[in-house]
Amino acid sequence: MVVKITARAKADLKLPNVGFMLRDHLGVDFSGTNTLREGYELPKMRAGEIVSVDFHVELPALYATTFSFSPAIADGTLDTYAVCDWIDNALVVPMARSEQQIYGLIHLKCRIEVSHKTKVNQKTTVVV
Repeated sequence: MVVKITARAKADLKLPNVGFMLRDHLGVDFSGTNTLREGYELPKMRAGEIVSVDFHVELPALYATTFSFSPAIADGTLDTYAVCDWIDNALVVPMARSEQQIYGLIHLKCRIEVSHKTKVNQKTTVVV
């Protein structure tokens, strides 16, 4: 999916940071990101300037429920920043049931490797 966030600076921003948070139906933050976390430093913005940021996200298989999307813009580093605007639960998206069974909220893609296999002796005696 592509998440597009467009923001207009009301004041000069030295280090603008655009991002979003995703929440489940219980209001629990389960994923989010922003330009700085992704290693992309936006140029300074002057008051009135507009920036549009496209986040190309590979969405995992999610549990069938509703999720909310909260976009935000801040000024500063990941550790020290001032929130300029945050639209809490700006969009609520219902997620349809996945074709595969989901344990928990998301299905994590993984690769399985088996490092060894043990041959079982067919003449094993079990004593009880």
